[in-house]
Amino acid sequence: MIQRVQTVYMLASVIAILMMLIMPLGVIESSDAYFDVSALGVTSVTEGVVLDRMCYDLLLVLLCMFALPLVCIFLYNKRKVQLRILIYTAVLDVLFYVYFFCYMSGSVQSIAARTLELCGYATDVTASYSMVLYCMPALSAVCCVMAMRGVMYDIALLASADRLRSSRKK
Repeated sequence: MIQRVQTVYMLASVIAILMMLIMPLGVIESSDAYFDVSALGVTSVTEGVVLDRMCYDLLLVLLCMFALPLVCIFLYNKRKVQLRILIYTAVLDVLFYVYFFCYMSGSVQSIAARTLELCGYATDVTASYSMVLYCMPALSAVCCVMAMRGVMYDIALLASADRLRSSRKK
């Protein structure tokens, strides 16, 4: 299982997404307040401003991105299923960028601005995201593509070996 190079690539993909689940993804700053953005949601660091908002959809997407290559590692006997799951994982990694930067980023900033407005602070917020958010889904997608190449090589190797076997029936 681990002796196959594509298993190492799948494991690297799992570790990359696990880092996104554990590490902070960014911060939202105002002149008066400071918010942390993680896979679990948005939390306020500033005293007097209460914001603990869970982002279930972001967590669900990240858990899917984590679970698919992890399941794929244990499907080493079913290479075609493994190939299909790796394709889905690579597409999901790319779609994560679209989801986060088109929808989630603006949503998180508006939540922080509304909370600051309710507390009586200035509502001009700026978001800065960490390199974990920018690099890890891309690294995961590259690892999935490399694992797909290894699985396709295994499929081709086994097909050529099946062609060379004798087909006598006893």
